[in-house]
Amino acid sequence: MERVFRSLEWIMAVLAGIALFIMMVLTFVDVIGRYGFNKSIFGTAEIIEYLMVCVIFAGIAFVTAGDQHIKVEIFEPWIKRKVPNLQRWCVHLFSLFVYAFVTWELIHHALDSFGSGKRTAVLDGPQWLMPGAAALFSVVGVALFVFALLLTRGWPGRLGRLQHFEADPEKSEHLEL
Repeated sequence: MERVFRSLEWIMAVLAGIALFIMMVLTFVDVIGRYGFNKSIFGTAEIIEYLMVCVIFAGIAFVTAGDQHIKVEIFEPWIKRKVPNLQRWCVHLFSLFVYAFVTWELIHHALDSFGSGKRTAVLDGPQWLMPGAAALFSVVGVALFVFALLLTRGWPGRLGRLQHFEADPEKSEHLEL
């Protein structure tokens, strides 16, 4: 099961990376063409919108699954000393609830867009494709997050090789499970 988890996480990371790279190249070529040759690429903005959905929602999927979010720890050290397990599980369950709610709304939006039959303005593509892709990536992300929580008993950041940094560099450690 862990192999399936790692494969899905890897696929999400690679998709986000490839989409980001394509966005970078497309924007670069479009700017050179527009300002250098007075010819821009038709539909660049719409293509970048599709790619942005992939970058954001595939990225959220693998970042959430590995508990690799940027965190601001103001009260966390004090709370961890008092009730470490309660704090950790409250954060994870709240994150899971919000992520599942957003996923649910994306699915409804994708289905509504599919039912409307609307097309995009420039490339005349199906309008449901963006919320559909976002919903699909989010479903995979929620599944990965639940699986990571179950597999690690609430410590998803400890899956695989992880460089764990503390505020004090002397306390930093390299975890491998």
